[in-house]
Amino acid sequence: MFVLLSMWVISGNCYYNPLVNSFLNPEKLEDANPTALSGIAFALLSPQVVQITGQIVDANGFAASNGNLTILTRTNPIEGLSNSFNLNTAGRFFIQLSTGETRIRVEQSSVELFSFTLNINGPGNVSITNKSLAGPDILNIEFYPTGTTPSYFDIISTDPPNQDSFQTWPSTIQITFSEDLEIPSDLQSYLEANVFTEPSITFAGSSIVNGNILEIGNSTGFEIGTNTYSIGRGIRSISGIGSSPRTISYTCDSPCNAP
Repeated sequence: MFVLLSMWVISGNCYYNPLVNSFLNPEKLEDANPTALSGIAFALLSPQVVQITGQIVDANGFAASNGNLTILTRTNPIEGLSNSFNLNTAGRFFIQLSTGETRIRVEQSSVELFSFTLNINGPGNVSITNKSLAGPDILNIEFYPTGTTPSYFDIISTDPPNQDSFQTWPSTIQITFSEDLEIPSDLQSYLEANVFTEPSITFAGSSIVNGNILEIGNSTGFEIGTNTYSIGRGIRSISGIGSSPRTISYTCDSPCNAP
């Protein structure tokens, strides 16, 4: 008796959702209200506005500080969306776009760096295509909620520049960030835990933190060919923000002398 009563209460409080019902009762799909179903399909397929952020860097891996983005074309224009945006000092943008394809031009100091297309299939689903040049890039693209502007800790530049090549390995690698770095009690252990190299490069004890500059002293382990440094979120700003992930690549040509 209790079971029957419970089932009656549950069924009595259910509401009809045509989308859910179509999955639960596919044989009744042909009897569903066509207007309701078309309305659901329209809502699912209609263009949406998303908020997206990322960092623009030039061919040397330097942030496109205070540059500009211009929207060239959109497959889904939506009223109220801006056609131009400013980059901050770290080359980072915070923009609203419609789903679909958006063609974007990047300029710095009134000089065009490159153009690219963002393909946004929906919140959380984006790809980059049709870059006009191979060198500049768009890094760490993320979606963020409406009404918020998240904070980021970005790499602005490196010395030597990313993808540089040399025959004598540099004694230090300088990485400049968008904010002052935290100062760990044991910098050597901190670097070994948070800067990953390929091949495995031994850091010298001369590494230092100076404001927003991390200077990594190199010792041994570099090889002829490509050598990479991968910076992860374990490297943090003085305000506690983890670094945006970044891989810096260098080529050591023969004879690849020590510093």
